Amino acid sequence: MNTSNVITIDLFNKFTEQETLNPLVGLADLSGDKLSEDLCMPCNFYALICRPDENGGQTSLRLVNPGEMFEIPAAFHRDTKGYTGVIFHPDLLCDTPLERHIDDYPTRCSCHGALTERERQTIADCLEEIGKELHHAIDRHSSTIIVSHIGLLLNYCTRFCDYKR
Repeated sequence: MNTSNVITIDLFNKFTEQETLNPLVGLADLSGDKLSEDLCMPCNFYALICRPDENGGQTSLRLVNPGEMFEIPAAFHRDTKGYTGVIFHPDLLCDTPLERHIDDYPTRCSCHGALTERERQTIADCLEEIGKELHHAIDRHSSTIIVSHIGLLLNYCTRFCDYKR
């Protein structure tokens, strides 16, 4: 893929054949074989990605910041298909408590370690709640609810990463 461009949420969704339900937030669901080429581009969004290790024993949690390289291998380059997470544009955080604290998370929300089934389920539950809100008609409460769920997810991931250190 051309790495001179910046990947947006809409472009990510096009690459992964997902519908853009909200231009400021989306779920990164690569449970299938939808990504046909390696994705390696700077992004204009935050991304919290949960990725199983190729041997299935470890899990990697990583918060990617806007401007960083967003890298996901194509389906044929990976043995596992469990890449999941949330991607969100900085504008989503405007005038929220998370906007003031987002810079606290990058080093605290990146780790490698075996997550328990309960920890994996907690992450899945948070992503499911974000997904439910994305499928709800956008109204004046949508951003607040989604940001609250993202904040909760980041806090859980910080807890899980603290246990793995």
